[in-house]
Amino acid sequence: MTRKINMSRRDFLRISGIGSLAAGTTVIPGLGAVMAQDDQEVTIMFWDGPPLIGIREKALAPFDDAYPGCTLNFTSVPGGPASGYNDKLFTSLAAGIPPDVFIIEIGLLPQFLADDLLLDLKPYVDADNYDLSNFPDLAIEAYTHEGGIYGMPDNVASIAIFYNQDMFEEAGAMMPTAQWDDEGWTVDDFFSSCEKLTKREGNRTTQYACDVTGWDKVWQTWVRIFGGQLVDDPFFPTECTLNEPGAVEGLQFYADLRWEHGFAPRPEALAEMGTGALMQTGRLGMFYSGSWAFPNYRESDFSIALGHYPSGPGGRANYVYYYPLVIPKTTQVPECAWNLLKFFNGPAMETIIREGGLQGTSFAEQEKWFITDPLPPANKHVMLDAARHFVAPDPVLTNFGEITQIMQAQIDLLMIGEERDAKVVCDEIVRQVNPLIKEGQWRSG
Repeated sequence: MTRKINMSRRDFLRISGIGSLAAGTTVIPGLGAVMAQDDQEVTIMFWDGPPLIGIREKALAPFDDAYPGCTLNFTSVPGGPASGYNDKLFTSLAAGIPPDVFIIEIGLLPQFLADDLLLDLKPYVDADNYDLSNFPDLAIEAYTHEGGIYGMPDNVASIAIFYNQDMFEEAGAMMPTAQWDDEGWTVDDFFSSCEKLTKREGNRTTQYACDVTGWDKVWQTWVRIFGGQLVDDPFFPTECTLNEPGAVEGLQFYADLRWEHGFAPRPEALAEMGTGALMQTGRLGMFYSGSWAFPNYRESDFSIALGHYPSGPGGRANYVYYYPLVIPKTTQVPECAWNLLKFFNGPAMETIIREGGLQGTSFAEQEKWFITDPLPPANKHVMLDAARHFVAPDPVLTNFGEITQIMQAQIDLLMIGEERDAKVVCDEIVRQVNPLIKEGQWRSG
């Protein structure tokens, strides 16, 4: 979900002189540091397109009435960070007129913190006795630096296995578990189910068990299932550890599902019919996705449900998106901006979840609205279960986007079969990435 741009974001900020613009004064609620004003405009910027942009705007519309004196200015740059959103954001930062609230990729947060661009929300949290326990602990920890808190979740989105229940029943295969603490549904169980689900007629595979994707959040999860990690310590990383035995074994297992065992479609098969089409036509047993895929399976001809990844030597693993909404230090309306964050994660989030826009932010809202939706797929509580057991934050490095690009380029070779040995791929990743980890460090343990 990230891309590499020609000029580093760090250089962009420094060249633009934004570091000097970040010296605004923090206003602590209740201390009266700023005279109250009527009709203070507060701008929020997202990166969503239809239909989510409309759902968000509708959900936030009552904000003006909830907080008299604060007037919402809603804007969005559709298509995600790579669509022009980041360009617009950095241009506004350089001009000294950024939105008062905006979303950033989690990989950008370390650089924003290193350049002291963000408002510390801790005084506001303390003054309002705002309950943070409803958010994943690792998300709040990731937003925290030197005792300050510099973001609130825009969404807490898990990735689960979507599977065709009818196909599993017909094959007599064990289904993915819907309970995180289930001692069953191991890597061996997953493999056995893949064997039963895969059907062949001569040299032609007519039914595939699972998808093998180069999606970084998925292959990283398989690394952790086998006891591996991307780095030695995600909050204070000093070296890449992808060439250690657990990580190599996890990646080899994952790639072999396609190349050694034929359980997953190869690239040429996917070129003829993509993952979604294979699933919809009953030729694929399971794939990985998030709640954004729910609308695609509301009216399927088969029963579809969610399950967790299997457990392995490293236990059960997952990935949870935790991109933050942040406030720049240059905001002229800090109290309105804070109130907007609270409103977004409160009344607005209830509407957004009910209308199918997001998985949600707080556990309470997900419990109340998200998992009670009666429409398919079944077992939506798996998403909340995964969020509660969030196990793997991204490494805190100012250049993690660049590092991700290098990792992905090598992993792609493994996934497309150009290189079949995971150890070769992992050794090359470590060789290229370790010097960059040293460059990207900006705080010590």
